Amino acid sequence: MKRILLYPSITNLQDPAGDTYLRFLRKMIFSMSLVRDDIYWYCLVPRYRDEYEDKTRLMKKMLRFANTKHIEIVTPAPPASKGNVDYQELKKVRWQDYAIDSVFLNLPQQATDLQTYLADYSNLNPSFFGFTHFQDYPNVMQCPSLFRMNMVGILDMDVCYINTQSQKDQAIEQAGRTFNVNVIRKLNKIIKVFPTPVLPVKTEDASIFDHDPLRIVVFNHRPDQEKSFPMFCAAIEELWMKRKDFRVWVPFYAKRRVPFEWMITDIPKETKQEYYYGLGRCCVGVSPKQTGGNWTVSTADGLLSGLPYILYDDQAYKQLNPGADIYKNRRQLNKLISFYLDNSEYRNKKVKEGLSYVHDNFMFEEITRDISGQIDFQYQSQKKIISATARQLAALIKIEKSITQRSLLKKLDWDSSIKFNGYRRYILDDKQITEKYGTWRSIYIKV
Repeated sequence: MKRILLYPSITNLQDPAGDTYLRFLRKMIFSMSLVRDDIYWYCLVPRYRDEYEDKTRLMKKMLRFANTKHIEIVTPAPPASKGNVDYQELKKVRWQDYAIDSVFLNLPQQATDLQTYLADYSNLNPSFFGFTHFQDYPNVMQCPSLFRMNMVGILDMDVCYINTQSQKDQAIEQAGRTFNVNVIRKLNKIIKVFPTPVLPVKTEDASIFDHDPLRIVVFNHRPDQEKSFPMFCAAIEELWMKRKDFRVWVPFYAKRRVPFEWMITDIPKETKQEYYYGLGRCCVGVSPKQTGGNWTVSTADGLLSGLPYILYDDQAYKQLNPGADIYKNRRQLNKLISFYLDNSEYRNKKVKEGLSYVHDNFMFEEITRDISGQIDFQYQSQKKIISATARQLAALIKIEKSITQRSLLKKLDWDSSIKFNGYRRYILDDKQITEKYGTWRSIYIKV
């Protein structure tokens, strides 16, 4: 398991469901579950007093997943919450129970404070990365001292994602007025632009789609890796015998193979932007029975592009679009395809339903895999400690057969000056040791 501490900084306390960072975290956790299941998220949820007391409950509801544990800490209401982290509140957390490989946050200036706190009061020395959206914090860009604090915080991170190239250019240009060339080079390397913007996440943006699409059905997965492709072809052949007023686009159909009569092959797809644009111009997509590949990811990409889907009756698809049309056999599939081709008003209604839901809950595959790759890179970059103590820890786990991280630290009587992350790398690289799957508490077991 890769274990990540999330540190949410709330901007829109009046409406947590509309908060930029909370919505981003929800989309990141949900989308990541489509591509991997070995991440556990620890979420430090702000607990407010007085009139904002109910907001904590709403935040926990937004970030309630099977692989997420909420850790409540008392936090002052904004704007005071945007300042330094509260060491006294953090001391109430029993950090020995948590194996934290990375910390993901939104306000860069808090990276320095959290890094200092964990170094002084815990056995943890995780890497730091995050996502910041300066448009949510105009005071940061306007106040030289706040901006300087943010840039210093970014220097303590491995990667700081930002939404667009123009936002990065603006930040680098402004930093050039304060920092020297070497610092600017480092900032330029750390600040990374998402391959596709994930923000803004406004309701009106979720309703933008092509109301007059091409009469094209989409099968957007790799046929050579997908065992359901012959079944899909058989259904299309039956439909083609009845009507020839449509075509089928299979973006990843091998060029060396002779295309079927009903195929269209000249839609540009060389770049992700062209691929997404092509999906959005088509009429309807078909997601078949999952007998190979990862159709949930392909379907999410299509839905985000404004393409409605007819889904095979499979539980895995339910989380993507609860209101989608379902089929169980070729007859039902062909009937639905014809209905979408002939009823543009209904088709557009289903686009709006699916697009709104997936827009709130998922990110494009390339963004998700980029963050996923960064998580793996940061874990692998953690220096592995190879020593007599490391071997002693591994031997102890094998003797105990199952032991929590807290118990390991207690048996060796370690204080906060000894960091565990390097030993954790050594332990989990041992082929006879693994970490118990899906539990919030880190438990090492002998296999």
